Amino acid sequence: MPTVRVFWHRGLQFVGVSENNHTVVIDTRREVGGFEAAPTPTELLLMGVGGCTAMDVASILRKKRVAFDDLEVEVRGEIEPGPPKFVKKIHLVYRVWGQDVPREAVERAVELSQEKYCTVSNTVKGRADVTWEIEVLPPKGRFE
Repeated sequence: MPTVRVFWHRGLQFVGVSENNHTVVIDTRREVGGFEAAPTPTELLLMGVGGCTAMDVASILRKKRVAFDDLEVEVRGEIEPGPPKFVKKIHLVYRVWGQDVPREAVERAVELSQEKYCTVSNTVKGRADVTWEIEVLPPKGRFE
């Protein structure tokens, strides 16, 4: 079972430590006692969704031998003003750059991630409505 620890640093700023001793600072807005020096817990949750599904999609595309130049997942969250407050909607925009990337392969990789493999998405789906769209784009220019 994955286990992490979160330590108070100052104000409402904390440091999270993973089992492998990787650290991340967790912060919040100044008006509620934070320093705005790091992601908020909600931003980290959305990053977790994006990171989990992006890893799945990249892995699936590589296994299918689909060549791509770059991959990005933009994650937009909508919060229920509550109480209780929670992330009620998550919209993912998958962007894949490359020469002749088959859209069907990207669609299938996203479906597999969202329906089967992404632990974080599958965890939040019981509470949040998770939707997505896909953009397959030509190779990036040299200076982008």
